[in-house]
Amino acid sequence: MDRNRCPRCGWPLAELPAAAARPVTHRLDYVRCVCGSWLARLDGEVVGATRARPAR
Repeated sequence: MDRNRCPRCGWPLAELPAAAARPVTHRLDYVRCVCGSWLARLDGEVVGATRARPAR
C-alpha cells in the first residue's frame, strides 16, 4: 500500500488542500481525502482510513 495516497481512492495526499488537515498531536493527524474518507496519519504515513460516504 502506498502510504502517500488515500487507501480508498488512490488520491495523492500531497494534493489535498491544507484546510483538509486536522492536527491532533505532533505525531498523529487526520486528513479528509477528496473521496470523503478520513485518513489517520502517524508521522506522515497513512495508518488507517474510514469508508467514503456513498454518493447520493
